[in-house]
Amino acid sequence: MTRLQPLTLVDRMSLITLMVLTTATILMAAEAHAFCSVFCIHGDRTPETDICSGR
Repeated sequence: MTRLQPLTLVDRMSLITLMVLTTATILMAAEAHAFCSVFCIHGDRTPETDICSGR
């Protein structure tokens, strides 16, 4: 039979760091999408900026 080894402290910290960075990336992308949807598509309240240049 094989025995699973528990994760070391460095492995756990690496996993936690990866999860935090992934979550932060997803949240920032969602916020940028929401900003562009509100200000670039619905109302044109701001002049063309870099985030809206593709629209």
